[in-house]
Amino acid sequence: MSRIRFTVLASIVFLLLGAASAQQFGGTLVVAAESMGDTLEPGLWTGFGSIHVLDNVGEGLIRSDFVSGEPRPALAESWEISEDGLTYTFKIRQGATFHDGTPVDAAAVVRSFKRFSNEEDPSFISGMYMQFSHGDPNWESLQAIDDATVELVLKAPDSAQLHRLSRPSAYIISPTALDSFGTDIGINYVGAGPFKIENFVLGQEATLVAFEEYWAGRPFLDKIVIRGFPDEASILAALEAGEVDYTTYAPFLSVSRLQRSGTVNVEVGPALVDLFIGASAKNAPTSDVNIRQAVNYAINRDNIIIAGLDGFAEPPASILSPTDLGFDASGRDISRYDPELAREFIAKSGLETPIPIELAFENNRFWPQLAELVKTDLEAVGFDVTLDRLDSGTFWAKAGDGELQLSINQRSTFIPDPDDKALMLHSVRAAPGQTWHALLPNIAEFDRLIDAGLLELDSDKRSAIYAELQALALEQMPYIYLGYLTPPVFVANHVRDVPVAQAAAGRVVLRDVWLDAN
Repeated sequence: MSRIRFTVLASIVFLLLGAASAQQFGGTLVVAAESMGDTLEPGLWTGFGSIHVLDNVGEGLIRSDFVSGEPRPALAESWEISEDGLTYTFKIRQGATFHDGTPVDAAAVVRSFKRFSNEEDPSFISGMYMQFSHGDPNWESLQAIDDATVELVLKAPDSAQLHRLSRPSAYIISPTALDSFGTDIGINYVGAGPFKIENFVLGQEATLVAFEEYWAGRPFLDKIVIRGFPDEASILAALEAGEVDYTTYAPFLSVSRLQRSGTVNVEVGPALVDLFIGASAKNAPTSDVNIRQAVNYAINRDNIIIAGLDGFAEPPASILSPTDLGFDASGRDISRYDPELAREFIAKSGLETPIPIELAFENNRFWPQLAELVKTDLEAVGFDVTLDRLDSGTFWAKAGDGELQLSINQRSTFIPDPDDKALMLHSVRAAPGQTWHALLPNIAEFDRLIDAGLLELDSDKRSAIYAELQALALEQMPYIYLGYLTPPVFVANHVRDVPVAQAAAGRVVLRDVWLDAN
């Protein structure tokens, strides 16, 4: 029996057993994260550990359903959108409160959003940027019409706006806490989610406890500990010792071993994460499209998926993944292994082989193994590859400074809308990052298509726009796609109702999770 089939059957048995048990209150769940940030400030990116905390202590106007792809009510119990797609009117849920007892009302919602740009707000921090992810630059106005009504007016239609409001940066913060803690709100976060913070040890772990007055009813778990770990090996050891109940960060190669243990179940998430190589348009030799195309055809994706990811990925096509609206599977004909074609593109570049090139990556998780496999493939067609192993901070600093040539990383699906990935190619909405794509000769066409995708409210017409965008991205190849990750989710066998699709997207939401004491 194949590993995948075994995994699927184990998951079905696990689900059937869970359905046969009655949901129970109580217990502590320990979650292993790849790191824990020094702040929970939602205006800054501080890593997935901090995001996992925010996803459980925070609550926004909207929730995104990663299975149906639809927005769901949260602190907004309902909403209306004007015919021109510009005005959103939200009715705030009555009776909801923040963890400090402050009522959730329209004024609190407006205050929480405006703190990102209001220098007079005591919680304002210069340099916050995550508000871009929930659509702030496109907001013409935001105001409280009355205590229970918020009106948001956009400058231009945005088909993804509702989903953007489910991002952690859009979670609503207690105005009382903003006044009390000011710029220290990141270490004293007070939201309206199902859990509240009992203790936050900077850079190490956060302890959360059930919020008894949560608007949707008390969560099942009494307590959650989200702990950062230095590496995959330590996560695996803790999981096998029973010290961790849930993680998406254990080594993929440990799946069979953990399944045989009888104490850990493994569920396979959907393909929501792109794995890719960024090719900088700023620096030679990757500034030459022929070199970018050569790198694309030099890489053996089957080997990447099997040897580097233990089978937990699907062959890639383009910047959009199979679950995205407008996904075009025909891109797989280009994102493929063809070493002879790679050599032809090298010849077109006019460069003499071997071509010196540097490949940067974060020295954690599966990135080093993927880097070694890519190096072997590239050297087989005429490159001389130097591997640049970096910690996360240094990696992104070099990306921002434009010092990279080739670099490996990923894009998660934080909201179920194609713009969440497409925006990576926009000259204004996306930072230069790994590709410095704003220097591409036809960047104006990228911008036009991405903007058109947001302005278009008809799904079929949006799909056609994104098909054109994917073709353009494959022609210019600022990103070279390695695969769509289908990540294993590691769950102790007494843990029930883990939302696997959200976990696969990097959103660890635990409000409905419970522990089976039987």
